[in-house]
Amino acid sequence: MTTSMSGIKWVEVHYTDLTGRLRVVSTSFSDEIVVGVDGSSIGVERVESSDVLVIGDRETLVKLPWSSEWGRVIGNIYRDRENVHLLDSRSIAQRVEKYSLESFGLRPVIGVELEFFLFKDISVEYTSMLSFSCVIKPVDRSIKGVYTGYHVASNDLDSYRYELAETLSRHFNIDVKCHHHEVASSQLELVVNYNSPLRVADSVQTVKYVARKIAEFRGARVCFAPKPLPGENGSGMHVHVSLWRGSENAFHDPGDAHSLSQVARYFIGGLLYHARALSALVAPSVNSYRRLIPGYEAPVYAFWGFKNRSTCVRIPLSTTPSYTRVEFRPPDPTANSYLALSAIIMAGLDGIRRSIDPGDPLDTCAYSMVKVPRERRLPSSLLEALEELEVDSEFLKPVFPRELIEKYIEVKRAEYIEISQHPSIIELLVYS
Repeated sequence: MTTSMSGIKWVEVHYTDLTGRLRVVSTSFSDEIVVGVDGSSIGVERVESSDVLVIGDRETLVKLPWSSEWGRVIGNIYRDRENVHLLDSRSIAQRVEKYSLESFGLRPVIGVELEFFLFKDISVEYTSMLSFSCVIKPVDRSIKGVYTGYHVASNDLDSYRYELAETLSRHFNIDVKCHHHEVASSQLELVVNYNSPLRVADSVQTVKYVARKIAEFRGARVCFAPKPLPGENGSGMHVHVSLWRGSENAFHDPGDAHSLSQVARYFIGGLLYHARALSALVAPSVNSYRRLIPGYEAPVYAFWGFKNRSTCVRIPLSTTPSYTRVEFRPPDPTANSYLALSAIIMAGLDGIRRSIDPGDPLDTCAYSMVKVPRERRLPSSLLEALEELEVDSEFLKPVFPRELIEKYIEVKRAEYIEISQHPSIIELLVYS
């Protein structure tokens, strides 16, 4: 036991189910952190054979800042001591790093912009299946006008942001690059700096956990829904990717007019080619498709461009070779970070393997385009996205087990059907 971990008596073992929801089991602290859980309760096993293990990754062990006797570790789901479960999503992120390096000689490096809302309260009340209400109370209101991003926030929102960033950095070893107020009312952005897919996916899950905890301590609520407020920008989880050969960024080419290599262009080609199928993994909620509409800096068409925030893939302005990167803009915070980041890498690697030409970059606003062919349009619903994944998943197969893809589609289709049976408040207002 290291000095920093002295005094820990209990450990929260965090693990992630197929849909991306964080699960927690608390156990006494020991050198080996292994807990048994009911796999049928998290959708990975049948009830007649439901025992599985969660084995903690000691590299993720930290002491929780709100209790000197409590720690936290992130774990994988195992069938038994030796064999990771086929439906364990964290192992996919571990596998994709190995596949990229061994098959392409390229090491993926990822950064994530995580957007979300802080509300005074979110109250959803079902008194019966025939009676319900929903009240959302923002902490502040967005500044009215044409340009509303990065404005000075209220004291409550500012102090929350700084406390969150400081807690993540000091106690959870997460490198927070920056944070600021976003465009919408009570909306924040926090940027997780570049690291391996596994570590960034771990960080995303940790940010969500800590963000909720600190909000609760303050009597507030965080919301990671992509589009909780009508008429306001939604929340994305923009993913920045580069591939490295040793110490060199394979996406950078000093001889290119835009310093973008052919490898990067093929990677973009793969993202655009598989964008419709990727949507099921990176925008995996019914609410996701309320965000992916024109006019709110969210993509609707599979095009790419330099500094273009209306496209599916953006090449950000970079000042040094190490910062040459590709930004994939469809993802949102409801995604399972392990599956989403891995799928993005696999789509790009497929583009490199097949030398997929992304076409010319778009230098106009994508929202103004008309007669866009179907293969260039992102799905308009979760159901449509799942249908695309069913017919276009071969590029995932080197690291995604067939059973995982099939189970994911099954679970998400059931989720879509369940939610579709419930009318929204606006439907009642319009059609009454």
